[in-house]
Amino acid sequence: MNLGEVIFGARPSFARSPLVVKAAPRHARWHEVRAKPNGERIRARRAESDHEIETAQGKLQAHGGDYIVTYEGGDQAVVRADIFENTYDPDGIGRYKKRADIVLRYFTLGRPALILTLEGEQRAEPGDWIMQGVAGELWPVPQDKALQKYDPL
Repeated sequence: MNLGEVIFGARPSFARSPLVVKAAPRHARWHEVRAKPNGERIRARRAESDHEIETAQGKLQAHGGDYIVTYEGGDQAVVRADIFENTYDPDGIGRYKKRADIVLRYFTLGRPALILTLEGEQRAEPGDWIMQGVAGELWPVPQDKALQKYDPL
């Protein structure tokens, strides 16, 4: 218990729970970006059945037909088939590159949050980019990685 709690009483328990984001807040300040033209090539494969993938930011649910994406550093993601096929181009056998002609948007938050992605909850730290994709889906990207992958417009 701290001095403020002694004087004013303890905060309600909801004040300590993490911010949960399933849609952009009304006050979000949007920024537009595109994938860098000579950006990272990724590996991808289609999931044959439903299973779970453990990432640094949380667990993701892969359903049969979704794409399992593996980035150069070994990080993984799950991307719904229709979104993957609209945003990535083949770049060799089993390798793909994000299309640089698609405009994406992002906003940042000043506090930690749980982002409800299409594939599961992902943790975002203050300053991480909360990206919005072509189908309105949200996902967090650490700021240092986002700066490597995207060019501002």
